Amino acid sequence: MSKKDCTSRLVWYTLAVVVAMVGIGLVPEFELFGMRFAKIDIFSELRAADGDVVEYQADIERLEQELAALTTPDTLVVADSLPPTPPVRYEWIVSEAQQGESRVRSSEELRSIAERCSVAIEDFDTVDVTRFDRFVEKLAQGERVRIAFMGDSFVEGDILTSDLREELQSVFGGRGVGFVACDIPFATVRKTVKRTSSGWSAYSVMKPKSAPQDIADKFFVSGYLAKGGVGASTRWQTTDVFEHLDSSSRARVLLYSRDTSRLQLTLNDSIVNEIEVAGYDHMREIYVEAEEVDNIAVRVVEGEVLCYGVTIESGEGVTVDNFSVRSNNGHAIFGTGAAINREIDEILGYDLVVLQYGLNIMQKGQRGYSNYRKQLCDMIAYAERCFPRAAILVLGVSDRWVKNEESGRFEPIGSVDALTSYQRAAADSTNVSFWNTSRAMAEMGGMPKFVANGWAAKDYTHINFQGGRRIAQQLAYAIIEPVCALLERREAEAEEAKRRATIVMPEEPTSLHTFDLSVGGVAPYVEDYK
Repeated sequence: MSKKDCTSRLVWYTLAVVVAMVGIGLVPEFELFGMRFAKIDIFSELRAADGDVVEYQADIERLEQELAALTTPDTLVVADSLPPTPPVRYEWIVSEAQQGESRVRSSEELRSIAERCSVAIEDFDTVDVTRFDRFVEKLAQGERVRIAFMGDSFVEGDILTSDLREELQSVFGGRGVGFVACDIPFATVRKTVKRTSSGWSAYSVMKPKSAPQDIADKFFVSGYLAKGGVGASTRWQTTDVFEHLDSSSRARVLLYSRDTSRLQLTLNDSIVNEIEVAGYDHMREIYVEAEEVDNIAVRVVEGEVLCYGVTIESGEGVTVDNFSVRSNNGHAIFGTGAAINREIDEILGYDLVVLQYGLNIMQKGQRGYSNYRKQLCDMIAYAERCFPRAAILVLGVSDRWVKNEESGRFEPIGSVDALTSYQRAAADSTNVSFWNTSRAMAEMGGMPKFVANGWAAKDYTHINFQGGRRIAQQLAYAIIEPVCALLERREAEAEEAKRRATIVMPEEPTSLHTFDLSVGGVAPYVEDYK
C-alpha cells in the first residue's frame, strides 16, 4: 500500500471519528431499559471557556442597599388590607422520618483522630466567643451543622468536598450529598449524585450577560440558576459511592416563582404530588420528608420558575454543600444577589462558609498580591453580610509546580508561599479563620509526591479524587482537633467540680488566725479561704 493511500485512509478515518463525535452530541436525552442517558456535549469545555466571562468588582454599597431593602419595608402596611402572605416553605410529608440519634462524642473517641492533624486552623477573631467557637460548640454538642464550601474547579465534581463530607458525617452523623444544582450550562460529572434534566435555560454567574435582564440579580453563591416553563424537569438520584450518601430522609427544592406556578414532584419514582406555588418575590423551598429519599424529580406543569437546585440530607449531623464555580477566583460572589443569599441562608442556616480560591491567579515567580488581598477582604465582608451567623474559613492556595521549558522538568511555581501569606493576612485583618492548604500538602510530600502517587494530574496543578481525599482528611482532622480540645477541657472541668464536691467542710469553720502558719505547720482548707 502506498504512502498516499495510507494518508488518505487516515484522513477518512479522522473525518469519520469527528462526524461520529458530533453525531453523538446531537442525540437527545433518552431512557433505555430503565436507565436514563444524558445528552453528551463534547464542546462544552470550549463554550464554557469563551464568551462574555465577567470579572466582578466588589460593590459593598449595593450589597448594603439590597439587604436593607430586604429587611426594611418601604411603607407601613395594614395586615387586614392585604391577602395572606404566601408561605416561604411548602411541606410534603410523605411519612415521618426517624430522627437519628445525636452524635455526641467523647474526647477519648476523638483523640486518635485529632492527633492526625498536621496543620491546625488559625482563628484570628479577638472576641471571647468567636463564630468559629460557636461552630465547634455545635459539633461538640451533636447539633446539626451546615457547611457551604465555595471554590473553583479545584473542587468541581465534588473533588475534596465529597471526602470532607464523608469524614465529618462518619464522626458527627448526617447523611446525603447536600446541595446539587438544578441544571448548569455545560457538562460535568459528580459521582456523588446522578442528575438528569431537560427543558431548562441554564445560566452561570460567570457569564451574566447571557441571562435575561430580569433574573441577572438572582444568582445564588452556587453560581448557577435554571429558568424553566411548562415541561422543564430535573431528577436527582442518590448514589452509594460513599457510606453516608444514601438513606437520606429529606429533600429541599430551592426555587423562585414571581408568578403563580404549579410543580409536580415525584419521590422514589412512585409517589407523585402537585404543589401550587403562589407568586411571591422571594425565595421559597419545597420541603419533602420521608423514611427514605432515594431520588426526587421536579417538573413544571404550569407557569415559570427559577430553580436553583435541591439539597438531599438528613435531620441531624453534618451537611456539606459544594458551591464550585469553574474559572472563579472568588470575585463571582460579587455578582450574586445579596438578598437571594440572605434568604437562602434563612432557609438552610449555614454555620461555616469555606472560601477556597487563588489557584487561577497565581503567576510564576509573582510575589506581590496586595490587590488580591484587598479583593479577598471584600469577599469575606460580602460573605459575612450574606451569612451573618456563619464562621468564615479561608483556605490557603494549594501547592503548584510548573514546567521549566529549558530543562523540561517541573519546579515550584515560586508564588505559593507568597499568595498564602497574603491570604493569611486577609483572614487576620478581617478576624476570620485560616487553614494552610499548601503546608498540609507539603506534610504529605507536596505536589511531586501527589503526582507520583497518582493523586494529582501530570500538570502538577490539579488534584484528582485521590488527592482530594488526602487534603479533605487533613482538613477534617483540623476541624475535629478543636472539638476534641473543647471536650477535654469540659471533661477536666467536670472532674475538678466532682473532686471539689467530695471535699467535706467542717461544721464550724475555724478562723484563719487560729491556724499555726509557722514553718512546719499545716493549715487545712486554706484554699477555701482565699
